[in-house]
Amino acid sequence: MDYKVEFEVRDNEIDIQGVVNNANYFIYMAHARHKFLKEILAIDFIDMAKANQNLFLISSKIDFKKPLLPNDKFYITCKLIPEGRVRFIFEQEVRLSSNDSLIAKGVNIGVCMDGNRNRPYIPEAIEEYLRELKE
Repeated sequence: MDYKVEFEVRDNEIDIQGVVNNANYFIYMAHARHKFLKEILAIDFIDMAKANQNLFLISSKIDFKKPLLPNDKFYITCKLIPEGRVRFIFEQEVRLSSNDSLIAKGVNIGVCMDGNRNRPYIPEAIEEYLRELKE
């Protein structure tokens, strides 16, 4: 089962058209990714940055299916899959909590940059998690 984070649309996220502004979906997905890393992989985004190990997105794509509306309760799933030697993909979905209908799908490609050696790599916790998925 994919990792899942619950949300609720807040008033300040609604645009002039009465739906959630598209920029907020990127924020929702980022929050879900950070929670996934911390709760499932014990990777603290802030601690890594302090150690000069920086997680970056190099690509982010969202396909919108339906808009979120004021007061909607929804959740975001997060699945991590390998992509090449130093990249990893977060596949994410936004779904309504009431009926699981698909709101949006995202594909976010990440890397970790070692600021001390100036080279990309996949953190050990992510490598181990991906290895376990293959077994």
